Amino acid sequence: MRELLLPKFNNNDEGCVLVGWTVDDGAAVSADAVVAEVETAKALEELVADADGVLHRLVEAGAHCEFGRPVGLLFDSRQERDDYLAAAEVTTAAEGEGEGEDHDGGPDPILSDAARTLAQDHGIRTEQLRTLGKRVVKASDVQRLIDQGAASVAAGASVAAGASAASADAVVVSLSPRQRAVAAVVSEAHRTIPAAFAAIAVDLTAFRATRDGAPYGLVELLVKAIAARHADFPLFFATSGADHTLTLASAANVGVTVDVGTGLFIPVLKDAARRPIADLADDLMDFRVSALRQNFREDAFADEAITLSLHNDPDIILAAPIVHPGRTCVVTLCAERSEVALTEDGMPFARPVTTVAATYDHRYLNGRDAVRFLTAVKQDLETADAIARLAG
Repeated sequence: MRELLLPKFNNNDEGCVLVGWTVDDGAAVSADAVVAEVETAKALEELVADADGVLHRLVEAGAHCEFGRPVGLLFDSRQERDDYLAAAEVTTAAEGEGEGEDHDGGPDPILSDAARTLAQDHGIRTEQLRTLGKRVVKASDVQRLIDQGAASVAAGASVAAGASAASADAVVVSLSPRQRAVAAVVSEAHRTIPAAFAAIAVDLTAFRATRDGAPYGLVELLVKAIAARHADFPLFFATSGADHTLTLASAANVGVTVDVGTGLFIPVLKDAARRPIADLADDLMDFRVSALRQNFREDAFADEAITLSLHNDPDIILAAPIVHPGRTCVVTLCAERSEVALTEDGMPFARPVTTVAATYDHRYLNGRDAVRFLTAVKQDLETADAIARLAG
């Protein structure tokens, strides 16, 4: 018997959601066969078997799983799996006799691994599990309790607001597997990272003057401006570790958010400081196509050192995304807009501007450093000589 372990697909997440199994429980699989699809905060990945065998599932579809933990077992034969299941039933029955009695004399239910994890994540207590009336509780049973709790909260809010509709009419919407993966990352980020925020206005007049016919846009130019500051601000490109340590990145690998309506992805532009800006523009276009088709290469998300989060839809003037666990900084680009300014003799004129911001882990980066970093990026975007250097 071999354990089917969940590999660590990226360094930002502690786990992922097992979206669905692609083979039946108890089916024979061959080595390198895709047996399940899992979803991280960045992409949909395939889980492959590392050996021939008969699959036995340990978790159910929709469960949140930790990297490095088994999600299934591979047996040499169906008979070996049947023997394992028979032994497990005997053990479960023996352990249940006389154990786990509650105050009313009833036994505590037995939880599957997926059910136990789900109950712990959502604060489901043993007394709530007993109300199911089941000896063995699966993840789907726990999910039903979670949904019932959400419905009760919604109903209570309606009553408090003076609504007359009965709680039975409340509509409960469950998060999709993709959104559950996002929720796990967001929760971990807010729980562990004391984030701070700074923003700076950038005059785009010089950029607009050099834009005609250029094979790049503001996003690519900002990537170059960020990457150019790798040597001067190495802590902004570092990976956080235990005991307040940081591992410095050897290259300015800039992850850029891509969202074309199929979910949020953060593929990485490798060694952006050294590469021509036209190459970066080509890679970004390839990333958008891959996002539409959802067929990213496995290495597209590897080795990210700093993140550029694009919030440049019209009228977005400010945004503060989370710092992904393991990163120290995320830079944000907001929408271009017109701003009224004054000439030296007091005459008003309109100029194009945008906001560039930094959300950063305050344990490692201080406000003064964030302002210096943003000011350096701003200077590179506002002067024709600096733009020419970055684009050259």
